[in-house]
Amino acid sequence: MALTEKLYIESSTTLEEKLERYNQIIDALELQMLNVGAGNSDVSSYSINDGQVQINTQYRDVVSVANAIDRFMMLRNKILNKLNGRSVVLRPWRGLI
Repeated sequence: MALTEKLYIESSTTLEEKLERYNQIIDALELQMLNVGAGNSDVSSYSINDGQVQINTQYRDVVSVANAIDRFMMLRNKILNKLNGRSVVLRPWRGLI
């Protein structure tokens, strides 16, 4: 059964599982960028198969792959912030010297 990235991520039940799926997609996209950079530009698709589902996606050029990586990283960071929370540490300026 072939899915899109959107359905693959939406079908996750926990934030940890969603984060892992974002990481898998980003890793596959980075491998695709390496293939294009190594001169294997005839390959314009990537696939993820985790045993339950299979995702096949095709990209037209390197710029669209790079944009997809940026968007998935941004979404992954949002999930990571939900899991870990965000905090700010205030320190006196004297401690920085």
